[in-house]
Amino acid sequence: MPKLSRYFIKSGMLYLFFGVIVYAFSEFPGSQWEIHLMPVYWHMITLGWITQIIMGVSLWMYPKGKNPSPKNGSNIAWMAYFCLNFGLILRIISEPFLYKHKELSIFPFVSSILFQLLGILCFVLEIWPRLEPQGKK
Repeated sequence: MPKLSRYFIKSGMLYLFFGVIVYAFSEFPGSQWEIHLMPVYWHMITLGWITQIIMGVSLWMYPKGKNPSPKNGSNIAWMAYFCLNFGLILRIISEPFLYKHKELSIFPFVSSILFQLLGILCFVLEIWPRLEPQGKK
């Protein structure tokens, strides 16, 4: 399994673990949080866990085609990993405070969206050439 795939899958499992912890804290009986943690939970589960597991496995399993990438992953695939994770971390930090301190958290929040979009775009650019039929020349 390529190194990058291992990083995606291990990161996904960490997001699952911490996402469940965030959910437990936000739904703990008698807790009166002044910050909203459910959007953080959903992003950790959907983009952090599910999406990264899918990305890691697809980078591992889809054939490389005519132009095989390096064993440890191409630069654009690593950029996808770092941009997606940096965007998720920015979102986890900024989103709970968006409702109370919008003026302080709007820039990191918007930046997180842009980094996540860039990460997804880089992943699509990496995977797209691998989706050609094998008999096509």
